[in-house]
Amino acid sequence: MELSRQKWLLGSGMGKCAFALTCAVLSLLVFAWQPTSGQPASRLPAAGAPSMHQAVSSSAQESPFLAVGSPFALAGGALTLTVSGTPGAFVRVVESQVPVELHRGLSGIQFYKTGTENTLATGTISENGIFTTTLPISAQAPLGAIFYAQAISRLNGKALFSNAVAYRVQEAPPAGPRKTQSMAVTPDGTLAYVADNLDGVVSVVDAVNDTKLTDLPVTVGAGDVPYRPVRIAVDPEGRHAFVSNVAASTIAVIDTATSSVSAQIPVPRGCRGIGFDFRNGTDLIYVANETRNAVLVFKEAPVGTFTAVGSIAMQTYAPGPLLVLPDGRLVVGTRARNNLEFLAPDTSGGSQTLGITPLPGTPYELGWDGSSVLVSTFAVQAGGSPGTNRVLRVSPASHRVTKTMFDNLGTDYRSMAVLPALAGTHPLIVLGASGTGTVIVADGSTQAVLANIELTGGFPDATPQDVAIINDAASQPYKIYVLDLFRETVRPIILSGGPPYTVGAEIPLAWSGKVRVPLTGDLSDADNGEWRFREVATLGGTAFKPNPVTCNTCHTDGASDNSQRHEIQVPAPWGTDVTAPYFWDGHVPTLVNLVAGALKKNNETGNPPAPGSAPGLLNYLSAHQPPSSIYLEQDGTMTPDQQAGQVIFEGVAQCSQCHAAPAFIPPPGSPPTIKAGIGTGLAPANVPSLRGAWATAPYLHDGSALTLMDVLTINPSDVHGQDAAPLTDTQRQQLVEYLQTL
Repeated sequence: MELSRQKWLLGSGMGKCAFALTCAVLSLLVFAWQPTSGQPASRLPAAGAPSMHQAVSSSAQESPFLAVGSPFALAGGALTLTVSGTPGAFVRVVESQVPVELHRGLSGIQFYKTGTENTLATGTISENGIFTTTLPISAQAPLGAIFYAQAISRLNGKALFSNAVAYRVQEAPPAGPRKTQSMAVTPDGTLAYVADNLDGVVSVVDAVNDTKLTDLPVTVGAGDVPYRPVRIAVDPEGRHAFVSNVAASTIAVIDTATSSVSAQIPVPRGCRGIGFDFRNGTDLIYVANETRNAVLVFKEAPVGTFTAVGSIAMQTYAPGPLLVLPDGRLVVGTRARNNLEFLAPDTSGGSQTLGITPLPGTPYELGWDGSSVLVSTFAVQAGGSPGTNRVLRVSPASHRVTKTMFDNLGTDYRSMAVLPALAGTHPLIVLGASGTGTVIVADGSTQAVLANIELTGGFPDATPQDVAIINDAASQPYKIYVLDLFRETVRPIILSGGPPYTVGAEIPLAWSGKVRVPLTGDLSDADNGEWRFREVATLGGTAFKPNPVTCNTCHTDGASDNSQRHEIQVPAPWGTDVTAPYFWDGHVPTLVNLVAGALKKNNETGNPPAPGSAPGLLNYLSAHQPPSSIYLEQDGTMTPDQQAGQVIFEGVAQCSQCHAAPAFIPPPGSPPTIKAGIGTGLAPANVPSLRGAWATAPYLHDGSALTLMDVLTINPSDVHGQDAAPLTDTQRQQLVEYLQTL
């Protein structure tokens, strides 16, 4: 058992429940075909070994599979492709940048769009069953371009398709942090997919043997975009994994049978939560989109073909997590006002909003326990107490919060996995408390805590970013996977025979192949600082005596949770190195003062902060810059309306008098704090930067403006309303579109 500490208690409803470890070794990594001998199907080998799986065959002829030495091709270098198959078979290797999924019967699946492919090599499979070719990569190859290679073999007039291998052209081998962000597991518990924040890559994990299999470059990296920008979800039938990325203009689709990228669905930038409705033979995929403030709807028909069939407009703003209820209704968590919005997708005409549930904090994750919607959140409280980490139970009938659970057992419930109640069982709830480095396992009916597990057994703590419950072949939970943001690992927790539960060895996903441990030299100073920003010990807490907040609690992912503390809207802490003084009245002159005050004011335990907390936070904040806007074009350029809005900002509306580029605070020589206030009743008022304003709704010191358009229009007596009054409706819209690019 790996070093860990657990607090556990058997609940009355689950005291005799045994989580059976009866995992089937059935592989989804074949083209809808299983061996007839009863032997388990082969799986993807570890990265660097010949990879992928055999296609379906109409005879005893062996099917081809394609291996690649690395999923990354270096400009000016070479890529080795290997095809395995029946000796004597003719082979053609092709590549394309347009992935599709065309089912060719017993020949397998074609993963490229006909007419877009280029032939890389042809030849014959040798007597040892191998054909190898080396592909030179031009030094002028477009960096970041992703290609999909596939082999087609022919023998006795029969064609067979291999899997498809994705590889991306780049300047150097992959290195540095990945920020392992989101995780999804196939329904049969055989595979886990981990999506990275920084590099646009998905790691495939053998969830039976707890080993990393390979890496798939699927899209651009999300980089500095906040609010858990990468989501991954596997459909209920286990056929496809969908990867959304707010920084990208596509959703990548992975065929789980072969770990091949099978589609790139065009979408507006800003996609977040993903959900599915596969009832009654109609396969629908729902995607929450921030830039459209809507839920996008796609239909899969035929299998592997995804078509946009509409969108559902939302009344609340900034959608994130998305949940599909068993009856087909949707639940979407929004952060601009901290709400749940219930939607009826099949409503024709008029609004599809059924109800809106106000929440006391940001909805981080949503789950379904068989009768209620569960929401992990931080409940903001006015006055002296900073608030409460808790799970809310919401009635799908009344749209009201009916119960609160698991108050402050850990800090920052960023992730949650729920296994709904089945016949004769209780729901299982797993919470990842990223601030305390703990995982809480609980009975969802009795709220009895079965275990509270400290993952590392001491300082420096883990940072659980996502959790998943893994079922065996009989659909019984037998294992938990915990994804760690900074350590870049997946950690298994075996439920069988517990509590206490066995904590397994971490599965490294980092490019180094090793666990990245904070404060040991594995991370940069800025990354160590961000770890302290998310770590409860920075404010005097411990795993089992948690401080109710970390810095990350109110400034989620280095941004803002859009809550109001002490009647003041929480700002984002980016660009702080050039935006002094601080706070709404400007009474804190330096960043050193800001950090010292935060450490003192938010320490609720009275314990001293962990050594190095103050300089670590300074390292992070000094390097923490505003995010790239998802409202810009994919290449970073502005649209004509955004360019027109910049002219209005700098000229007609005179916004730049108070928000001067590049920091978008008062220009040198002007007072940063307006003694008379800004027309909102707050005086004096420190002028905030507008950089990253697209990600920090609502606006103004009290959060009274839900959108940037509201800033210009809801209060005619406010200086913003006065400056916008002479503008036409078109000019105001253009101004808003420019503000969204900053």
